[in-house]
Amino acid sequence: MPSPPPEPESRDPGLAECQRLLEAVPAAAASSPAFRRHWPSISASLAALSAALASPAFPPSGPLLAPLAAALTALLSVAGEQTRLGHLHTVSLLSSSAASLAQLAADARLLATPAPSTGAGAGGDPSSADALISRLRLGSAASRAAALEELAGSAASLPVSSAAAAVSAVAALLDSAVGDLLPSSRERAVYVLAAFASSSDAACRSLAQESGAVVPHLCRALESGGAGAEHACVALLPLTAASRDVSAAVAARGGVAALLAACAGGTPATQAAAAGVLRNLAAFPDLLPWFRDEGALPLLLQLVSLGTPRAQELALGCLQNLTASDGDVGQRLKVDAFQEGALGCVKDYLDASRGDEPGLAPALGLLRNMASFRYIAEIAVSASFAAHVAVALGSDRSPTRTEAALALAELCGNANSSKPRHELDDAVPRLVWMLEAKSVSERDAAARALAALLAASGGYRKLFRKDERGIVNAVQLLDPAAARAVDRRFPVSVLLAVSQSRRCRKQMVAAGACGFLQGLMDAEVDGAKKLAECLGKGKMLGVFPRT
Repeated sequence: MPSPPPEPESRDPGLAECQRLLEAVPAAAASSPAFRRHWPSISASLAALSAALASPAFPPSGPLLAPLAAALTALLSVAGEQTRLGHLHTVSLLSSSAASLAQLAADARLLATPAPSTGAGAGGDPSSADALISRLRLGSAASRAAALEELAGSAASLPVSSAAAAVSAVAALLDSAVGDLLPSSRERAVYVLAAFASSSDAACRSLAQESGAVVPHLCRALESGGAGAEHACVALLPLTAASRDVSAAVAARGGVAALLAACAGGTPATQAAAAGVLRNLAAFPDLLPWFRDEGALPLLLQLVSLGTPRAQELALGCLQNLTASDGDVGQRLKVDAFQEGALGCVKDYLDASRGDEPGLAPALGLLRNMASFRYIAEIAVSASFAAHVAVALGSDRSPTRTEAALALAELCGNANSSKPRHELDDAVPRLVWMLEAKSVSERDAAARALAALLAASGGYRKLFRKDERGIVNAVQLLDPAAARAVDRRFPVSVLLAVSQSRRCRKQMVAAGACGFLQGLMDAEVDGAKKLAECLGKGKMLGVFPRT
């Protein structure tokens, strides 16, 4: 049998072949008058290429060798065939070759610079990081792809001073007109942006500054599905949280539909990230029609029922935002959510909750929004939601306590029930304690809930009068001089509810309520004048004792 033919040599030129071609160009150019005009530029590029290829740091099988060999071969061909090509054609080819060599020389200098190690962190060498960033901005598609791979491994540990430049370089890479950027490189670039979004506040701010360039590419990655969709969601999460314009741009590019598709068919991590972006978009009332048009509610409720704890928390947050608006679309979404079974979904989630989970706050927020309708509030009260709310008032998390108090205010304010509920016996002392909270929103929520409870039943007023701190805490909320104060209508309402008690009126006067009320009357706060009259009546009774 004849021996098999020898294996063909690789078509990729080696370093030695490129160096040989570099040495051959000057001799060929010397014999060609057409080279004179472009020779200064060409000779400078040749010198830079020779120095870079001779550097020990230059990769012997780098991606630059093939285009370099092709450019040098074309240059030699022009020198040998100029008489056949014609003068104008020769000049055009030489001009193009000179520009190509200049680009290749710049790329070669970057490749000859040692790349940063993956351990180049905040204490690493900034010059190495800068060299890597420069390689992202310059070079062929292959050399940029190599630099992008290196950046993907070290994005989280880049020096803070280099993070902004790196984000800008990746944004420019995605936004460039280079048509030969490989799809895998685009996906890798999205991964790098996601890494920056998760690394530090400084990197997030840098990413936000480049939002105009990166958002269209992130939306395209979102539509592509797979790992690219997850990384796009991670990168979009801080961008949409910080800017209404970014959120609107994502919605306008079909982002709501793409995010819902990611929630439906993505991995658990993708579902959670997509739900987070949807939550951010739903915070802007003018974007709510996108959700209603795409039929978002059933899918989000399914995610609450079947998703991971993180996905449940973010989906509940999205539903809370969708039902928070009092506008026409927001009101319709409340009704739609109820009709889709949102109340039962929240009940199942609260029944299954173990401990103080992060998802409790948005679940209670969703309950609060739906309970603004009297019909839904009465159904919720009859379904024993009040017991869950009372337990949540004892949470260690301020947001959970705040949402529980606001939900309780809606339930008590809108459900027709004057009979005290046993499960709310512990609610009053917990709310009195919340009146002392550091958070203004928590104090305000507690005052709202107490005002609703005390207006609903005399039994709750009796519990409030028994708490020694109740009157004092409520009076302290009346202070008009407080820079960050609660809505004073609610502590006034709380005090009015127990003002028929002479003992309570004395406590109010002793706590300084009369001094505060004058300022509230000047500001025309509801109930302030009536409370002042009640306290004045009490003082008159003290002046003329009964016989």
